Amino acid sequence: MGEILEKIVDYGQKHKDEFLEVLKNVVNLESYSYGEKEIKEKCGLYLEGLFKDLGFETWHVEKENVGTHICGKYGEGSKNIFLLGHYDTVFPMGTTKTRPFTMDSEKAYGPGIFDMKGGLVGFYMAVKALKELDVFPNDTKLTFFFSCDEEGGSVTSKQTIEEMAKEAYVTLVTEPGHKGEGYVTIERYGRDVVTVKAVGVAEHAGHHPKCNPNLEIAKQAQYITEKCSDGEEMYASIVSIHGGDTKAMAATPAEAYLITDIRYSDNERGKIAAQVIKDMKSNNPLVHLEVSGGVEKPALKQGEYSEFAVKRTIEIIEEMGYEYRPKVLGGGSDGNFTAGSVHCPTIDGLGLNGEFLHNPREYVLTSTIPQRVALIAELIRTV
Repeated sequence: MGEILEKIVDYGQKHKDEFLEVLKNVVNLESYSYGEKEIKEKCGLYLEGLFKDLGFETWHVEKENVGTHICGKYGEGSKNIFLLGHYDTVFPMGTTKTRPFTMDSEKAYGPGIFDMKGGLVGFYMAVKALKELDVFPNDTKLTFFFSCDEEGGSVTSKQTIEEMAKEAYVTLVTEPGHKGEGYVTIERYGRDVVTVKAVGVAEHAGHHPKCNPNLEIAKQAQYITEKCSDGEEMYASIVSIHGGDTKAMAATPAEAYLITDIRYSDNERGKIAAQVIKDMKSNNPLVHLEVSGGVEKPALKQGEYSEFAVKRTIEIIEEMGYEYRPKVLGGGSDGNFTAGSVHCPTIDGLGLNGEFLHNPREYVLTSTIPQRVALIAELIRTV
């Protein structure tokens, strides 16, 4: 292991208690995606304060009914490295009253600790290590964007993320780092979310109705599932389907709808899925279809544009003595925008090691914190 990398790993070991104390504070500041802005943004403002203490200039992007996105920059170098993450979680307000931050000899637990508050603290400690060890690269400028709506689909943050990524040399994303050393997320599937509504006329169920929207929606569900599935590389899941009363009723409804979630490994398959949806036709001339939605996130796919960043990531992991373990995930992140939309070289999954994101059993491994901090710091220093 190189001398500087060894110093960074050692720094992480010596400052692990500090890391865990900061992480405790971040986890216990609740930040449910759809929670009240005044409560949720306390977490974002706490994170902002940490980075301001490191010398970052910070600013806010305020979005009505969503909350406060936190932005910052540090340094004047020509190489702009973009640190990207989110502080919102899927856990409703009040969760920490019954399940606050806790630790045992191997793991730390708490709402959002793995996805992805631990990763945001990883950014903080990585930059702190570079500064305090006096090895922050002179040619580098850091920018960051910490979103408050990623778990809700990044509706209000997507545009800002893409704009900032266009100015970046590399994007680093500290989404969860999987169960052990050496893991990063090398690719992510794209996602389309589409709503299909079938509109007909309400009729008496005993009069042999001729335009039942429920029947049409059932047929469209089967059509989408079959046409948007080619095995593991593209698949559609019908996540919601509804029409009519929730109790037995002698009437067919005037309308019914379904929501489908379509995942695909690359954007060419995304185009196929889009064409399938575009080609949808009603099976009943008395029922017409209304289709809305589309691409939520493009696929995060590595290419020639990102080879140097992937290569350097592998080198650092192996220099620390670990096996490189690339992961391909069906779930998306804001890294899908930076890579899939603007082709900024993006390394994702740089967060803490752990398991069970979006689950009450969510945890992070405390033993691997120093090497995860070192991986981020060394990427900032040498990518």
